[in-house]
Amino acid sequence: MAARRKIKAKQVVYLLGAGATQAEVNYIGAMEVNLLMRDSEALGAEGVSTAILKRLGVKGVPFSGTDRGVDIEKLISLLASTAVDSQLKLAERMRRLYFEEIHRRLTRSRVIRRPQLAIGLLEMHRNNSFRTEVEELTAILTTNHDGLLQLAFDKVFGVIDVGFPFISKDLIPMNSMAVPPLLQLHGSFSWKFGVPLRIATLKRGSKYSPNTVWIPPAVLKEPKSYPFNKISALAYEILAKRCDVLRIIGASLTQNDWNILSLIFNAQRHRELVRGGSFLIELIMSRPSGEFIQESCAYLKNTFPINHLTEGDFSGYEEEDIPAESELTNAFAYWLREKINYHLRRNEFDLPVTNAIAEISGDAV
Repeated sequence: MAARRKIKAKQVVYLLGAGATQAEVNYIGAMEVNLLMRDSEALGAEGVSTAILKRLGVKGVPFSGTDRGVDIEKLISLLASTAVDSQLKLAERMRRLYFEEIHRRLTRSRVIRRPQLAIGLLEMHRNNSFRTEVEELTAILTTNHDGLLQLAFDKVFGVIDVGFPFISKDLIPMNSMAVPPLLQLHGSFSWKFGVPLRIATLKRGSKYSPNTVWIPPAVLKEPKSYPFNKISALAYEILAKRCDVLRIIGASLTQNDWNILSLIFNAQRHRELVRGGSFLIELIMSRPSGEFIQESCAYLKNTFPINHLTEGDFSGYEEEDIPAESELTNAFAYWLREKINYHLRRNEFDLPVTNAIAEISGDAV
């Protein structure tokens, strides 16, 4: 009898945006905590942009990028381009307030201690049967500055690979144990200048520092300097050579994310020209947000909003109006639960699964 042919695990990359962190907050039930730039009636809280303008005491700002209100990233970019000292100082103050608002809200929600969805995602991909026979996690990319994924990697793997050498009192650099790289495309609140760079985890007492290594809010986030040029190159190489599916979780991909759009487009084109086909893009976010990206970024190929995904039951997203109290409103949490249970039913995990997987699955095992 012929031996069973082993199917090669598909290679998967994730891109996590601010919506992924918001999903973490919603998952643990933190009330009226909005980590997004825009105001949200559903969250019952004003956005980061509104909070910054209130703290500045700015009234009647003659600048509005969309119907969602003032676009802080565009405003900071305009102020920084004036070459007027007072306006440059105002732009820097807005960057500091951005850090303070995000930090305050993360601390208030307590997600700063344990990002449960990110831990569950990594535990799923760490499961031996799953990673060798179903999906191989080749990298996680993120545009977030909060550093929650650093914490998740530390809790799951005990070590971390950020794409460059670093020293830290909180985190252990990758050693003999190989782990998927965590590529923080815009840096982190907890990265500080040094040779090598110094990295910490975000804590309740963390303070803003002008020595922070990050690409702050702006229209153009060009990765020209180290380590961002290296991180961007690594991300491109992985997407072009080691990615069958890119899953985008909670990233809006607006024009303010032009560097990310360019990265994905060029990697897809590279893969198509060299290997004859581009990777798939799964949009883990609300159906309207996914369809908006699908329409506005038509140059990206093989994009699939959440209602078109098949590894789980996502038929609920076909509905036009989803109640605010529905579990479907947290696309990250709902997708992860459906994804885990789908593979549990197919016996594609080593058992017993971890506590994080069991919790998210609803104790299906």
